[in-house]
Amino acid sequence: MSSFPKELDELIEHLSRFPGVGKRSAERIAFYILKLSQKESSDLSRKILDVHSHIKPCELCNNFSSQSICSICSNPKRDTHIVCVVEEPKDILAIEKTSQYKGLYYVLLGSISPLEGFGPDSLSIRKLISRVEKQEVTEVIISTDADNEGELTAQFLIEKLSPYQVKIYRIGIGVPQGAQIEYIDSATLGRALLERKPIL
Repeated sequence: MSSFPKELDELIEHLSRFPGVGKRSAERIAFYILKLSQKESSDLSRKILDVHSHIKPCELCNNFSSQSICSICSNPKRDTHIVCVVEEPKDILAIEKTSQYKGLYYVLLGSISPLEGFGPDSLSIRKLISRVEKQEVTEVIISTDADNEGELTAQFLIEKLSPYQVKIYRIGIGVPQGAQIEYIDSATLGRALLERKPIL
């Protein structure tokens, strides 16, 4: 039985659900929050509510955005004929840090993971297929993770895109097996994009 007040236990329980945050880390974060001033804790609460209220998926690519169209999709300097497909918005940040890619993105909002109950129907690909059908996109770079789920997802995308007149590439050069895009160093990831290998 915990010696903490119920409210603190509940906060620790919620924090421990965050990715990569265990019970001990959740306790440290909770204790840090308790040391905040009233103004600081109010500001933090307001920022969390602001994120939920103002950040939505981009209507074109599913990236996080405060507008209907994200800053990348609305940038006239980006190459609109090339789309890099990633699993999550955080993967975009990793690729942008390489400064090697000037096309657009498409976020699947997940990957195929049978063990977790996520099948092909869980992926958001309708808008991507529509753009390929209209020949707005001529090249697709599949940049899903190099783990089992990422490979399953890549194979599914290849199957769905192969009937269309679009070049399909897969990053992979220098990317370790099982690696997640967000954790690959910028130099390796940048080289993997430049040396992408054709699938079709």
